[in-house]
Amino acid sequence: MDYFLNRKQEIWLLIFLVAIFFISLSYSFYFQISPAVDAGAYDNIAWNIVLGNGYRETLDTTIQQDNSIIRIGPGYEIFLALIYYIFGHNYEAVWIIQALLSALSALLIFLITKEIFQTRWNYFIGLTAAVLIGFSPDLITMQGMLMTETLGIFLIILTSYLFCRYYNAAEKSPVLALWLGLAVGSAALVRTPAAFLFFPIAVYFLTAKNWKHLFLAGIAILALFLPWIARNYQIYGVFAPTNAAAGFNLLTGNHPGASGEQGDFSVLDRYPSGLNGVQVNKLATNDAIKFILSNPWEFLKLTIYRISIYFSFARPTGFWFHLSGWSKAVTLTSSAVYSVLLFILGFWGIWQIRNLEAKEKTLAKIFLAMLVMMPLAVVGIIIETRYRMLAYPFFAVFAGYGLSEFLAKRISWKPALYLALLLLTNAVFDILRNWERIIERIRDLSY
Repeated sequence: MDYFLNRKQEIWLLIFLVAIFFISLSYSFYFQISPAVDAGAYDNIAWNIVLGNGYRETLDTTIQQDNSIIRIGPGYEIFLALIYYIFGHNYEAVWIIQALLSALSALLIFLITKEIFQTRWNYFIGLTAAVLIGFSPDLITMQGMLMTETLGIFLIILTSYLFCRYYNAAEKSPVLALWLGLAVGSAALVRTPAAFLFFPIAVYFLTAKNWKHLFLAGIAILALFLPWIARNYQIYGVFAPTNAAAGFNLLTGNHPGASGEQGDFSVLDRYPSGLNGVQVNKLATNDAIKFILSNPWEFLKLTIYRISIYFSFARPTGFWFHLSGWSKAVTLTSSAVYSVLLFILGFWGIWQIRNLEAKEKTLAKIFLAMLVMMPLAVVGIIIETRYRMLAYPFFAVFAGYGLSEFLAKRISWKPALYLALLLLTNAVFDILRNWERIIERIRDLSY
């Protein structure tokens, strides 16, 4: 495929990528956010790895009782440990590398649009998609912290790009299949929901009857996970391929009186304090499954609420501890506007894939299936705003295409109007359902 741009296009793309890097970096150095809560745990684990203490959060207890196993990981913690090993325990190096990952993510998104929308592709589609990822107020905020999203989203984008390259290749390369497996495996080690990306990829391999490359991709994933699986079995005596957070989240989102959102962890107080994270995770999983099976309609209601939250305009990012006054107001406003643009244009772009050529349409549908995997991985468990960020890259690609189609006046007003009304209705539903809490947060802004 032809990736060459004219000189002017290359310059503008480079300007945007450099701007993404420096804006992201400026945000990090301006706020200089100290690691706290989850970020503090990731930081502690990474530094303990460097010091030779192993994968653990503290040294105040045995490794079996350590909370590290209930943290999302181990991919991001290992990533931090590598940075600390090379540059020492300073956050500036992390901020610089994460700003670079933000710029690289935008570049890969640009290239993905060329892979998918071949006959309809134009420079505007690629640049719009790149801007929506690189200048996302939500993602800029996250890369300024020691959180898993920046690395996780980069690896999800890399997985998507490698798959698109593999799909469009005249001769399917086994090396590319191996890289694809390594990418999706690495993404899953950083953000567990990314493991769901393997399902549409595997379906494609099976449909194409390319058993050899499916096997190679699977071997690459297994090679990444085996050391961690062996380590967990040695310590806990159980098969634990990722971490022990799933049961905690599943029960927090599914119990009598649950809202489907994160925050109420008091339900975990029922378990004896002497149990380790793996044991509590197992008990929590069993209790959550019992609740779901005994209360299927309540589970369905909670799942509908979670789906509503996932796509709601009324769920901006901005209620972070490092924000106050004007910075919080700007973040909340820009995040809300961003979600409106991303979802409306993204869904419109999805609707418009019916106009693509057959081969392009097939790839676009597989890419859409990857998008669907992101909410599907969490809507039955628990939701908060940052969980939907893993779907942003997919929406950004479709949004670039959707906006291009709109400006080209290839638009049917009724579907576009119905789509906008549906998303707006969902936001109103979410607002009315959480009116008291919204008023409380608005009051907090005045202090």
